[in-house]
Amino acid sequence: MTMEDNDLSKGIKDIRVEMEQKVVAPINTILKEYKKSLENIKNEIAQLYLKYSVDGVLKVSEKQRANVLLYIEKKLIEEMRKLGDVDEKETTGLLKEVFGESYYKTAYEIDRGMDINLKFPLLTTEFIESAIKMPIKGEMFSDRIWSNKKKLLNRVRDDVKSAVIEGIPIDKLAAQIKKDYGVSAYESRRLIYNEVARCVGSAQDEIYTKTDAVVEVMFDATLDNKTSKICIGLDGKRFSKDEHPIIPEDTHINCRSCIIPVVEGWNPTVKRENIKGKDGEKPIIDYTDYESWVESRGIDK
Repeated sequence: MTMEDNDLSKGIKDIRVEMEQKVVAPINTILKEYKKSLENIKNEIAQLYLKYSVDGVLKVSEKQRANVLLYIEKKLIEEMRKLGDVDEKETTGLLKEVFGESYYKTAYEIDRGMDINLKFPLLTTEFIESAIKMPIKGEMFSDRIWSNKKKLLNRVRDDVKSAVIEGIPIDKLAAQIKKDYGVSAYESRRLIYNEVARCVGSAQDEIYTKTDAVVEVMFDATLDNKTSKICIGLDGKRFSKDEHPIIPEDTHINCRSCIIPVVEGWNPTVKRENIKGKDGEKPIIDYTDYESWVESRGIDK
């Protein structure tokens, strides 16, 4: 075994960073679709006000309300279907790529410091499909995508209903609908990052469990003042390959922690702080767990 002290830990964590960089293009495509959908709905609202407003305020009779709301709901369903299709397509393609690359890059990081060749099975398309569609708490990622779109539809429909009943000015309604779309876009972005983290972890677990070179795993948390209490308590702890905390299911949304493989003869010796020093760089320090680091830095956590 010739594994360098911290190359393994750094290499494993760098994979997560590299995979997260792949999120930019799909998210931009999804956000463009959100913007396009928002403009379409705003145009529908404008037409509604042209037809039914008096002095910029909606004046819809009780007899007309049902037809107006049904029409808007129909348009919203059309928009959510288009938006959801783009979101699901972009996310699915991204997760397939992330899972495959994370699997082989993790194998490479373990293999490159060993005296013998690492043996592991090649991935099949069917296995990748199954892995990325693994339900979490009874839901697949696609279920959460469509749930997000349903919430957006309900929010906008309720806003239009209020405008019809209460006579809300068009500028106020347009601002609220824009806010609704912004919330939904944020939820889509958060979902993608969480799914990428899950797929990276899942792919790495496949390598850890399918090779005898990995004897156990270690939980590694980020050294800064944003780290959660859950991750602080787990930092530095070692687990069997089959019974470690799953990120982010067992930790939290937007978790930055990582599961590091422990191979024979390897122990971490250094770790990078996530707080910049006076020179603008994030210092590399002797390895320590989070609680010891907080105490040494005098940080109130």
